[in-house]
Amino acid sequence: MVKEHQVQTERATVWKVTNQIIAKIENGEKYGIQKAAVLARLRNAIGKPLSEAEEVWPILFENLPREFLSPNGGETYQEKAIYTTLQLYAVCMQGSAGSVKSDSAYKGSIGKSLGNGRDPEDSKALDRRFGALITADTFEAMTYHLRQMIKIVKSHTGMTVNFPRLAKDLLSFQYGDQRKIGFQWAQDYYAYKKPASELKTDDAQ
Repeated sequence: MVKEHQVQTERATVWKVTNQIIAKIENGEKYGIQKAAVLARLRNAIGKPLSEAEEVWPILFENLPREFLSPNGGETYQEKAIYTTLQLYAVCMQGSAGSVKSDSAYKGSIGKSLGNGRDPEDSKALDRRFGALITADTFEAMTYHLRQMIKIVKSHTGMTVNFPRLAKDLLSFQYGDQRKIGFQWAQDYYAYKKPASELKTDDAQ
């Protein structure tokens, strides 16, 4: 019970910190931040452990509470969840021209965001990728598939993403809740939506 309470508290703080950092990036001029430069540094750090990503330390560490920092030079679950989410945010913003919206009030997981790119009549390829995403055994494999899906979906449709919620899910994944997170994402991803052919018919009426 104590551990569960601790995890819930951490999830809430991860949500808050992620939301705070993204707000600073989005309102860069107010905080003396060059948005494009920060996003580029986050993307360039993909594949690097946080300990080797000096270019993102300022934006990350100036916002993290002390209890999230590693006491021994390793990477904590909290650091990893927020760091990875910020990289995914940077990937989403790259060349999106406004097609990807960051909204911490969005009611849905990343599964729902990705589901926006799904046409029930023609989604086999995307569904296969989603299956690989939600059944990934490791954090690294899961985030790899997530990056690939985000690039595909945003290339042909608009999407809204609740990044603070994503950070919470990435924290839970590391605590061993892979199945639970995958189930929630699948519920959102596969939720009923009209096929594209029916939408065209509706528009014509």
